[in-house]
Amino acid sequence: MKISGGGTAEISGLDVVICMDLEDFEPASTGALLNSLSLRPIIERLRFTPKKGRTLMLPSTESTRSVLIVGLGQRGAVNYETIRTSFSSALKALIGGENKKIGVLIPGILSAEREALEIAYISELTSYSFDGYKAEKKAAPELIRILSDSAVGTSIEDGRIMGEATNLTRHLADLPSSIGTPAFFESTLRENKKVTVTALGRDDFIKLGMGGLEGVSRGAHEPPRLLIAEYGDRDMPAIMLVGKGITFDSGGISIKPSEGMQEMKFDKCGAAAVLGALKAISDMGLKAHVVGLMPLTENMPGGGSYKPGEILRHYNGVTSEVISTDAEGRLVLADALSYGIDKYKPSAVIDLATLTGACVVALGNNIAGVMGNNRELQDKIIKASGNTWERLWPLPLDDDFKDQIKSDVADIKNTGGRPGGSETAGAFLSYFVGDVPWVHLDIAGTAWKGQKTAKKDYIGLGATGFGTRLLVEFIRAGTE
Repeated sequence: MKISGGGTAEISGLDVVICMDLEDFEPASTGALLNSLSLRPIIERLRFTPKKGRTLMLPSTESTRSVLIVGLGQRGAVNYETIRTSFSSALKALIGGENKKIGVLIPGILSAEREALEIAYISELTSYSFDGYKAEKKAAPELIRILSDSAVGTSIEDGRIMGEATNLTRHLADLPSSIGTPAFFESTLRENKKVTVTALGRDDFIKLGMGGLEGVSRGAHEPPRLLIAEYGDRDMPAIMLVGKGITFDSGGISIKPSEGMQEMKFDKCGAAAVLGALKAISDMGLKAHVVGLMPLTENMPGGGSYKPGEILRHYNGVTSEVISTDAEGRLVLADALSYGIDKYKPSAVIDLATLTGACVVALGNNIAGVMGNNRELQDKIIKASGNTWERLWPLPLDDDFKDQIKSDVADIKNTGGRPGGSETAGAFLSYFVGDVPWVHLDIAGTAWKGQKTAKKDYIGLGATGFGTRLLVEFIRAGTE
């Protein structure tokens, strides 16, 4: 699918033009187009009111086959999420039909540049479908032409890049674990020639004293990896991104029930988001120094698997008692965090992980939990989330939660019981970051959508790509 820009008069050859209209105010661009195509009398005769979500398909003209009007509702209630969802609903109605070349008129209600970016971004997200293994595949449009008389070319390209990167995240997460292996992640990462890639394996885990990664990966059939990708100017302070990558989580010896276990391929969503974000950051050429770490392994039962009651020694020397092998994410993150901080001396660290069911219970499927040791860094990531609508909610990280994970036989234990499950997981991770500014995102509820979970209009079933654009926006804000 090609996404390009053009002036508002460049509608020749398009199958359909999407116009977004307000209930109480007509954007000048929409009015000019409807008048030029002599469609105003038809709209008045039909008494169409562009309430939010309402649509009206108007007949063909000499220039274009048809015009689809999408209501945005009252002007005062419109924000960028309104534009995203309204445009996506219109585009979804057209995908799969005869309309292969689609124009989208920038409404110009807020900022033309930002509207263009959002439309390009949502064009990519709405057109995505994980259907490569189906006989019938959804056909994406051939062309999306974003129409504006303002200079929005750079914004369109930025939106396209972020959308494409988010779809890469979604694809990696959607892949079954037999295909989306640690080795597959490595080969995909190495396709990005703008980053330097290092891959550590089991022998390295043992040599470096990464007891968490070594322990969790013992039962894995697929060889594990700790992938490290470095981008940008190494003279600049590094921003470190860490993503949990359990390519399949059976729970190990503490095995999960079979119902819903097919969704445990999504336990690699954090690593997928880091890989996708690195692609966007490098494709956009952001002036930054970014290091991404992706600890990748299966968590499987077997004769050689790690077991409840074991004591693991992590890279920084902290020991942890294994209470449950199904609390494995924090064990692999512990080594990735402490190793990355020791080696790259970052100025800030952000980790993403589908870490706890407790976060899903607390915040549902549309909001991720955020906690950390630095209020300023946390406020910056929350501000970035407001721009991307990848919503975050602060969770506490008091010393009380550290008390819950004290062990009688090791420094800490990998679960602290049911109360405060998200917070005790964050408390566990805090032992491996020291005083470096650090934020932890628990994306367990937001990383994928099933049949029974609420979902955004522009995100279908499966992986959402949550966190990809959020990381890019955070990095970009630091370069401006």
